[in-house]
Amino acid sequence: MASGQLLCFARLFLLVPQLSSDAPDTILPDIQEAYERHQDLQLVCGAPLSARPQPGLTNRVFRLEAEKGTFFLRLPRLEAAGNIDRKAEARNLMLAAATGIAVPPVFCDAEAGILVTRAVEVTGSPADLSEQPSYSLARALGEALGQLHGSGVTFEGLLDPDSVLQAQWQGLRDAVRCREEMTGLEIVLQPIGAGTAGGTDRVLVPSHGDPSPGNCLMSSDQLWLIDWEFSGMSDPAWDLAYAVLEHEMSADEEQVFLKAYAATGAAVPEADRLGVMKAKCDAVSALWALEQLAAGRDEDVFLPFARQRRGRALRQLARLS
Repeated sequence: MASGQLLCFARLFLLVPQLSSDAPDTILPDIQEAYERHQDLQLVCGAPLSARPQPGLTNRVFRLEAEKGTFFLRLPRLEAAGNIDRKAEARNLMLAAATGIAVPPVFCDAEAGILVTRAVEVTGSPADLSEQPSYSLARALGEALGQLHGSGVTFEGLLDPDSVLQAQWQGLRDAVRCREEMTGLEIVLQPIGAGTAGGTDRVLVPSHGDPSPGNCLMSSDQLWLIDWEFSGMSDPAWDLAYAVLEHEMSADEEQVFLKAYAATGAAVPEADRLGVMKAKCDAVSALWALEQLAAGRDEDVFLPFARQRRGRALRQLARLS
């Protein structure tokens, strides 16, 4: 996405049920087609030997065993093709890799949305991270985000939570079945004064946009952030609030996380500002789930999710009032 252009696709990166990865190891037709269309894959990875699908919503991701090693191969989903600026993602990924917190790509075709990185050996699966009350994870994530936010690089794209919320709200105006579930969230749409997440004194920093458990890989000596599709310049409170919520950090873990962030030299947002952003993050999640309901998707999955996130957002605002 061109610099300064609004990134309004937060609805795509929330923690919802992922796709199954139980398919057998095999060379799938999609991978064979990718090799045929992009002959450099043969040069970089060597001939494919086996591939196992990994969980994912906006991409098809495979753990690829090939002649030259083990890789992660990402192929885009057609239904998400128009929602992601792959050129901006590729540029931001290279900048993040230069800071040492992103896995460097060994092959990247921004036009096709194909990305290959070497596999990182992790200490636990991404799905396990959110279930382990780990101070080491909180500390490592705080250090990584502080390093990114303080790097001084300029990412392409703009992630503005207020604009995302306004766009979601407008899109749901005529969804009759969602009106009751939206009650109370209108307060989150408004800037809540200078010095808060919606104020006019914001400093924008290069942001990952989606530091959820599935995008954190802990190796033996560091944490890597993956999937930079929704990266851009944003209020630093977005990454911090989103990380605390999606990793379900305890109060003690949050303090470890923020202290590690501050230790990098990055400025921790005021408590009220961070609290407001937590409410905005949950409101984005709730409205995203309501968008799925309006589109006719499974009510048993998305309605409880929407209600849980809406309730948490409103409780957070009540604590701040």
